[in-house]
Amino acid sequence: MQKAMPKSNYLLLKNKNELKRTLEKTKASLLQISELTFWQKHFTKHKFKFKEAKFDWSYFKQIPFITKQDFSNIGLERRLRDARQILDKNSMRFLLQSTSGTSRLTGPVLFLKNVDQMVEGEGHDKGKRILILYQGRAIALRDTIATINKKNHSLVVNPFTFDNRKIDAVIQFRTDSVVTFPSCINFIISSFPKSGAIFTKVKHVFLSGDFINIEQFTKTKTKLKMRNAKLDLDYLSTEVDSIGICCKHLRNFYGTNAYHPFADRIVEIVDIDEYGKGQVVVTKTTPTELSIIRYKTGDVARAVKKRCRCGNDWTLFLEGRANMDYIKSVGVLIARAEIERVIKTIPQIADWRGEVREKNNGGILKGELALFLQFKQNVDALKINELISGKLMLTPKKTLKTLVKERKFMPLKLKAVDEFPHASKKVPLRRIID
Repeated sequence: MQKAMPKSNYLLLKNKNELKRTLEKTKASLLQISELTFWQKHFTKHKFKFKEAKFDWSYFKQIPFITKQDFSNIGLERRLRDARQILDKNSMRFLLQSTSGTSRLTGPVLFLKNVDQMVEGEGHDKGKRILILYQGRAIALRDTIATINKKNHSLVVNPFTFDNRKIDAVIQFRTDSVVTFPSCINFIISSFPKSGAIFTKVKHVFLSGDFINIEQFTKTKTKLKMRNAKLDLDYLSTEVDSIGICCKHLRNFYGTNAYHPFADRIVEIVDIDEYGKGQVVVTKTTPTELSIIRYKTGDVARAVKKRCRCGNDWTLFLEGRANMDYIKSVGVLIARAEIERVIKTIPQIADWRGEVREKNNGGILKGELALFLQFKQNVDALKINELISGKLMLTPKKTLKTLVKERKFMPLKLKAVDEFPHASKKVPLRRIID
């Protein structure tokens, strides 16, 4: 895989012709966007006022970033107020999308009282049936015209709260396509190994939000009996929708996790380190009422400028999450802050690193946490393992030790190390795909 060689700590992933061609259009869009109540609130907080006369691509970099936390603090009410005009014209085009449960957010709901209810478009008994498997709470207002229209309808289910009622609903739904995170499908495989018959009609699987390789997907297809299903693995965010597109040439050459920037987005890589890795920032200007300006996704990527056979100049490779604050693994949440909380109670530990992976255990996919610990003195490794396993909360009510007893998670792996390699950015928690 070719290494990125950035000349600075910043990249804007468009070629010169694209930047020149889109300059005036972007300026006009930002002028409209800056007048919306949502963005006025954000810009005022950061003491920023958009000045049309000054706009160029250097000025674009002065626009303040927005994060998921900023997004939730400003509130969905302002977002809905800005979108009211287009909502009134065709409300069935929109639903309140869900975000990861880590945000612990609630908000007004447009169609879904929760993510288990059905969302129906016109022609309920006709067209494709799209099963949406999402964990989390509503945060983002999303245009769903491609999903909910006269030809398609959708069933939205949180697989991590599956019960017999929901299983029956999914069976009766007769799914044609599945839209989900890889971890959601893995959870179904693990928890309901006989549920494969539900997915025999599936012809298309849209995966986003996590990392997966071709081997993993092949095993998933076999387990769920989706023999003819096509995989579509693009790079999306709940708040922004499409960010990157994986063309067939990238798929053939790199496999997965390599994408071209979506043409209708402005994609930046900021705070690039000596290894060419930085955080992905994305801007979406249309429709104006659902715009996102310089959104820090929290994803870490490398970018390479190399002409692809499809005609794209830039490719970005997803490498993980910024600071790896949390990793979702088969229905549980492994959080950096929670690990650090537990480690602080054990004075013998000087420093740590962690790796999260998913392993096939007796035909059931389970998460596994490995901790590499630097100790200040000699310790009883078994005792330390017991202490961490008994204190580390992987769900709001269950420790790692409890989940291991319930056969829902692999036992903790510990390894003592003398020291860790020097790095300008400490990334203590990583996801590993074997």
